[in-house]
Amino acid sequence: SPNCLDGSTPRSVYRNKEEVVKAVNGLKQGQVLLLENVRYDPEANSNDERFAEFMASLAGKGAIYVTEAEAHTHRPEATVTSVPGIIRRNGGTAVFGIRYAEVIKYIGSIARMLEKPERGPFIFFLSGKKIETQVGITSKISVTHSLLGKMRKGDILVVQGAVTYTFLIAEEYLDVIEEKWGELEKTVGLYNERITSEAGKLKKEHRDAQAIADNEARLQKEKSDKLKEIIGLTDNGITYLIGNSFVEWKEIGEQLVFAARVYLKAREKDVAVLTNADHIITNKFPDKYGNLPADAELKEFEAVNGIPEGWLGVAPGIKTIRIICKNAESASLLILAGPISIEDERLEQFSRTNRKLFASIAKAKSDGAVTIGAGGDTAAIIRRWKGEDAFTVISNAGGATLELIEKGTLPGIEAVEKCNQ
Repeated sequence: SPNCLDGSTPRSVYRNKEEVVKAVNGLKQGQVLLLENVRYDPEANSNDERFAEFMASLAGKGAIYVTEAEAHTHRPEATVTSVPGIIRRNGGTAVFGIRYAEVIKYIGSIARMLEKPERGPFIFFLSGKKIETQVGITSKISVTHSLLGKMRKGDILVVQGAVTYTFLIAEEYLDVIEEKWGELEKTVGLYNERITSEAGKLKKEHRDAQAIADNEARLQKEKSDKLKEIIGLTDNGITYLIGNSFVEWKEIGEQLVFAARVYLKAREKDVAVLTNADHIITNKFPDKYGNLPADAELKEFEAVNGIPEGWLGVAPGIKTIRIICKNAESASLLILAGPISIEDERLEQFSRTNRKLFASIAKAKSDGAVTIGAGGDTAAIIRRWKGEDAFTVISNAGGATLELIEKGTLPGIEAVEKCNQ
């Protein structure tokens, strides 16, 4: 309610209060009422107090608030952070759902697990497709950098998926980046200040969200181009190294700085960074679901870089996956934060990349390791290739899981815990 399952345009819960209250009051014993996604209500996103009071009132006195919304507990929104406390004041209670309690148990304790002097090898997979550069966003890169502070010799950072191609470029230019590090950091800082300042100015002028987003995108592109110029990297230079493999062209300059920061931190901590010794490449682009056209060719490319123009990497090569699997088997804690290949069925038949990886992770788990799959895309590819038994816990959340790994808690977790103090 209202109309959340009939396929029509979503309608606001808050602006249709009478209809929603009538539906709630009409519930019979044993019935469940599903409300429309309240993120369509601006008051939910802004943590409006009156909105939170209304939502809590729907539950009545002595209610139980149960959170299984693992993908949203990092958002300080009304139904995440305010409603639990109001329900508690109304004589109710707030609890974690059974599944989410398992997620918190393992993912929320990672930082503490890493501090144990007697622990064995920790392997973190920085994988998937996206390297976030948006100002203020918790990203895989920021989490990786934070985790590196707790890693030590014998631990391994595995960089795979499309992310690996940004890292291969950064590795090739690492000496130049390190030499010009001060100038690069200063440039990033100045542009980030400008992005924040101009966003605030546009909000004061009551410009719409799209205008603010467009301005930020323009400045991000300008920042990236300036960083590429400082490094001395051209588009042809990128293509020469990785062919048509995926990179975020509009943000590649800053992404290279992020990748270099990880390399330098890993070197400081004496942590091995494992990228590609070889690749599986194709001559056709996959669709948005990771499926290749029927006429796409697949072949092995037995070198670190120099992928031919017109070809792109879509999975680690045979040698690379062998090295990854050997190390995965010996892990005591392993986090897979993103797919290491596209999801195409012919590719999996050709290379058996994911089946090999999941078999190795399963062996580590059977030997006592804690193994975690984190993120929606990760969960999807694990289930696609029947790898569920290899993992202690699989979380569908992306940003929330990353933030929980980094900080050990989230606004939604703190709200529920506060109700039980």
